[in-house]
Order: sequence, then C-alpha cells, then structure tokens
Amino acid sequence: MVPDPDDILMRALLAPARALEPTEMEVAGVLARVRPASRRPGASRRAARRRGPLFAGLAALLLLAAGLWSVPATRGALEDAGAGVGGVFSGWLGGDAADAPGRPLRSDEPAPAEPTPTFLYDHRFAKEPRVIAEADGYKLYSYIGTAGGLNFLLGGGIGFGFENLAELGKAPLHVLGPAAMRHADAAGHVPLFGIAARSVKSIELTYESGPPLRVDGVDGGFVLLAEPARGPREVIALDSHGDVLGRQSVDDSPGAKVRIDWQQYLSRGSTKAP
Repeated sequence: MVPDPDDILMRALLAPARALEPTEMEVAGVLARVRPASRRPGASRRAARRRGPLFAGLAALLLLAAGLWSVPATRGALEDAGAGVGGVFSGWLGGDAADAPGRPLRSDEPAPAEPTPTFLYDHRFAKEPRVIAEADGYKLYSYIGTAGGLNFLLGGGIGFGFENLAELGKAPLHVLGPAAMRHADAAGHVPLFGIAARSVKSIELTYESGPPLRVDGVDGGFVLLAEPARGPREVIALDSHGDVLGRQSVDDSPGAKVRIDWQQYLSRGSTKAP
C-alpha cells in the first residue's frame, strides 16, 4: 500500500506530542497509587490529597500535548503544506490585505480597455483590485468580488472567478490562459497568464524548438510572453533550488487542462492587448 502523504505529514508534526505520552508502566504506577488501599478512617481524605497533584500532572501533560497542535506555527505549517496555489490568496480573502500577492492597483494607473475602462475602480464590482503579475505592459489583475470570491482579469477582456479556493485544488501551478487577442503582437508574443503557490519561485515555458522561457521572482502570479511560432508545450513550476514542483501542458493535446491552438495566432496581422 502506498503511504498517504497527509498521514505521513500528520505523524511528523505530532511526533513531539507523542514523545510526551506516558508509558504503560507509568500509567499503571499512577493507577496503583490512586487506588484506595484501605478503609481506615481518614484514608480516603489522604488518598484524595495524593491523587490531586497526580491528576493535575496528567491533565497538564495532556494539555501540553494538545497544545502542540494549537500552536499557530505548527497548524500553519500543516495548512500551508496542503494549500497549493489557493494558499497565496487565503490571507487576503480572509481580510489581511498585507498578505495579498502583487501590488494594489494605483488610482492613476490606466485600467484595461475591456470590459469597461472603470470596471476595476468601481468597488461595487471589484474590491481591492491588484496587479499580481506583469510583463511588457500585459498585466494580470485580481480582485475580490461582491460575494467575497476570488476573481482574475487577464490583461482585460477575459475574466475568471472562483467562489471557493478549494476549486483551485492543491496543485502548485494553475495556468489561466492567454489574453483575448486574435494575433500575436508586433514582437511575436502572446501573453500567457497563471498563478502559483508561495513555494514557486520561478516559472519556465518549454517549446517544441529552442530554449525555454524562464521567469524568476514569481510572487503568486506570472505573465509569460509566449512565442506561438516556436510551439509552446508546457509550463513548469520551480522552487528556490530549481527543483520541479509541478507542470501543466499548454499545447493542443487532448490531455491538456488548457488546450491552446497556437497556430491561430500566426495569421497575418498583429495586435497588442492592453
């Protein structure tokens, strides 16, 4: 049977608490001492006085063992281990703006032309709008919806919404998709947007031909300037040591979560999304 990763993590985190558990001999010794030894006058009162500190000690031991689970750092470590990409936004959605990725959208910053120029500045629809990634003028926007859900705008024109962070799953990487544009821009690029877990520090986009595109300093989101002419294949999430944490196909294969026909962007003409 393959070990359950969650069970392994739970056992590791609770190892200090298990080390505090009394042995069978210790429990038997305590029980022997608290059993009434006789019916002599005053014996019950003396036994009660002896039992008091013993019961208090056992209670303290149990509280200490349970306390290891209630320490915020330990609980947070367990939650972070299974949070995946959703963990990047959990603090922000919980009311802690300081824990949000990216930066706030500035009041003097030009908003995307679509769906409306003022959409992100209207707090009736978009609460606390932020820019969580950008490259060459293309921006990945995020905001809290009126019902408290997590929403994204891909450079203007395409939006995504998640009512519950559980919808994102435990994966460290989630590709949202390309921008709303019919052709590659003047530089031959099509922006590809996505979000990543806190453990992800770099993102690579591999191609059918040529070297991959690598973006470092990832902070919750990324914008990749994909080159359709080279046949983008896969987005790979890397940690601070360069180890692979996850990957997602972005070609037109049947198994890809986000199927993209990159050839459609190679027809004549060019445009650049805002």
